[in-house]
Amino acid sequence: MSYSNYREYLAHPKFRAVRRVVMTAARWRCRCGARATEVHHRRYPPWGTFDTPDNLIAVCHPCHCRIHGKDD
Repeated sequence: MSYSNYREYLAHPKFRAVRRVVMTAARWRCRCGARATEVHHRRYPPWGTFDTPDNLIAVCHPCHCRIHGKDD
């Protein structure tokens, strides 16, 4: 396994590369039109594996909070 916790996962070069693909494909725009700053997992990948671009959505922070039912 190449990461031991979620923070390490998010900083891992493999995740960062997939995140970059998703953000570039979305032109760094959220569906609401704001600048996307985060990615949302449709489903979390099994522990020890990495995401694929089709599992991530480019979102802005407020939309990401809304998806998770949290305040901004």
